[in-house]
Amino acid sequence: MFHCSRHISNSLSRIRNSVRAAAALGCAALALTGCGGGSSDAPPPSTLPAPADFAAQNFWDFTWAATPGATRYELHMDPDGAGPRPEARVDDFNEALVTGFRYAPTGVQRFAGSLLGDVPPVDRLNAGYRLRACDANGCGAFTGTLNVDLARRISRELAGAHAPLQSSQRSLLDTSVRLSADGLTLAVGTNALNIFTRASLAQPWQAAALTSAGAGGGAPIALSADGSTVAQRASVPVPGNEYRPRRVVHLYQRSGATWDLQASPEEPSIPSGCVAPCRADIADPFALSADGNVLAAAVNVTVPQGLGSQSTGTGVVIYLRSGNAWAQQAYVDNGGKAVSSLALSGDGTTVAVNEGALNSIHGRDSLTTTTPFVRILVRQGDGSWSQQARFPAGVVQALDVSGSRFSAMALSHDGSTLALHALNVPGHQTPELDLQRADLSCGAVAADAWYVGLHARNGSTWQRQAAISRGLETRLALASNGDALFYDGALFTRSNGTWACP
Repeated sequence: MFHCSRHISNSLSRIRNSVRAAAALGCAALALTGCGGGSSDAPPPSTLPAPADFAAQNFWDFTWAATPGATRYELHMDPDGAGPRPEARVDDFNEALVTGFRYAPTGVQRFAGSLLGDVPPVDRLNAGYRLRACDANGCGAFTGTLNVDLARRISRELAGAHAPLQSSQRSLLDTSVRLSADGLTLAVGTNALNIFTRASLAQPWQAAALTSAGAGGGAPIALSADGSTVAQRASVPVPGNEYRPRRVVHLYQRSGATWDLQASPEEPSIPSGCVAPCRADIADPFALSADGNVLAAAVNVTVPQGLGSQSTGTGVVIYLRSGNAWAQQAYVDNGGKAVSSLALSGDGTTVAVNEGALNSIHGRDSLTTTTPFVRILVRQGDGSWSQQARFPAGVVQALDVSGSRFSAMALSHDGSTLALHALNVPGHQTPELDLQRADLSCGAVAADAWYVGLHARNGSTWQRQAAISRGLETRLALASNGDALFYDGALFTRSNGTWACP
């Protein structure tokens, strides 16, 4: 399901591929050897210390520092944390079944491992984990219990609601795991769609729904802030064309304690001038309004080419729900520029989308001659959509073997505040992309030149209020009221149009 940190080696990448393909939230069998009755806490026969820096990247991937003298490691799991079920040792990796605890060295004096197998998803969410190092004499001391608080990993409580944490490195935590604003509904997109609920923030998660949408591992999803609607992108086979499955969105709605597939909206309208076999497909990213009644999604327009296809256009499609029916409300062409960053306001009336992007892979010349823009689209009183503003910004879209870079973007509930994770380009031909010291709030630009630009709307005019630089390798969240930004572990707040440093 989810990516590990950027430090995981190629050997761990193979581990992770096994997780996604065969073990994400359940697929084979994992045997747990019971250690109940406190036997796990018996004095260890080995003098090895507990592994240092034991951490979870999600709820199946773990990292830790190598223990000198250790020849192997054991992972123990308590499936219900403080509940009555006993802790048990996870079996060593079984290559034939692709189950158990698999680990490998990564980096300098580091290890990373994955928990593979048919562990119930709800157990993964609620479990506590301990790790110990072993040698020829036995096993040493345990680490402390590690509880994987997935909700905290993907959100921060701001202005009384859980705001989603985003990363421009866009792991599966950013695309396939979603939490409602009250923190009581969690949706996880894997080979199926898993939905969990809890009675309060202090209570354990309970399995609420499991649906099979043919989405494929790690399928992108969106969850409305009120926790009532989930959108999941899926692939639908096209008869006679197995190489070009259609990309659609399945929409699920909650009624009481049950979840049902409400609709799979018709494919976006093919833009004028693009004739069959031209077709339009839903792409990533996409977003739901707070009440789940509006869906905004990127669109890719293609024509067949050999066994694949060639892109001939891009845009944004907006669907509106009336009762239980969904219908396309608008399609906005994006001038052939790929949509890699998109945000929808909570009230469903404003969309922010990129037009063009910087590609940091192609060198400095490409950076200084490319000028991306942010487009602000708004819904009019008659239901139509139009462009309200267009301004230059350092939006990034880059993907290679080292990882992904897609600028994170968030809108406040009323659509009047935009947070954009962007790249500063010294010497750029467009002044807005070449920040000077006077343009920055709360310190100088980070070494990697990444910053968050905070833009505000006054009437129909947009301007940048602040630029705060803390680098790429951190996550950010914007409060629903637009007056608080969580970035690099710090809280920045706005009062009367001015942003204050912590």
